[in-house]
Amino acid sequence: MPPAVRVFYFKNNVVYCTGIDKQRVHQFATAVRSCKPPEVYKGKGIMYVDEVIKKKQGKKSK
Repeated sequence: MPPAVRVFYFKNNVVYCTGIDKQRVHQFATAVRSCKPPEVYKGKGIMYVDEVIKKKQGKKSK
């Protein structure tokens, strides 16, 4: 974690990144998100607050 970025954990699944330099904050958030990007089938993973993921329909069983 860079020294210019502060990270707060509100809940188990909510992480808030803040700092003076917007570029460094965005770079850190992108690095964290790249560890586990959101899935298109279940929607699990790390995503931004305002991000909307279009879920795909899975295989249909007969």
